[in-house]
Amino acid sequence: MNAVLYNSDGSIYSVLFGGAEEELRQDAGRMGKPCVVTEELVGVDTHYVSGGSVLPIPEKPANANAFNYQSGTWSFDISDARISKWEEIKNEREWAEFGSFSWNSHTFQCDERSQSRIMSAVQRAQLDSTLTMVWTLSDNSTVTLNATELKQVGQALSSHIDACHVKARGKRSEINAATTEAEIDAITW
Repeated sequence: MNAVLYNSDGSIYSVLFGGAEEELRQDAGRMGKPCVVTEELVGVDTHYVSGGSVLPIPEKPANANAFNYQSGTWSFDISDARISKWEEIKNEREWAEFGSFSWNSHTFQCDERSQSRIMSAVQRAQLDSTLTMVWTLSDNSTVTLNATELKQVGQALSSHIDACHVKARGKRSEINAATTEAEIDAITW
């Protein structure tokens, strides 16, 4: 036997396992919680109590839902939706930031290693105005860049990264302002 102690909303507070029914009811009474005695294996996060019966919580339909113990249904939760959407936007921002960027009709890779290589080349260009380098582009073609052009590529990289973060901050504002599921769903990168 198990005693399922529950809160007034039907959420399970605790489960006392084993023992005689009367002992379990006495223990539950000392804890000041109503209880249901059952032989079922019950989980605090997988069940709830309604009308004196222990019921399984249905499968969660989406991340941005909260279980309403009183109605026994899932409903949209704006707080969870905002958190989930912000994680989605951050992932998209990272994908964009570390993907590629363009300068002078050339497309450059900008993963972390590429960003480091570009900034190293920019530093060399600042020290040596006669520097020229053959640079491999994202499509594996090459272009010869002089010191001035290398600095411009560095500036383009910096602008690209900044633009990604500016866009993400705007999306964060949209997320915080959203009040409905439809508004949250409409926010995309």
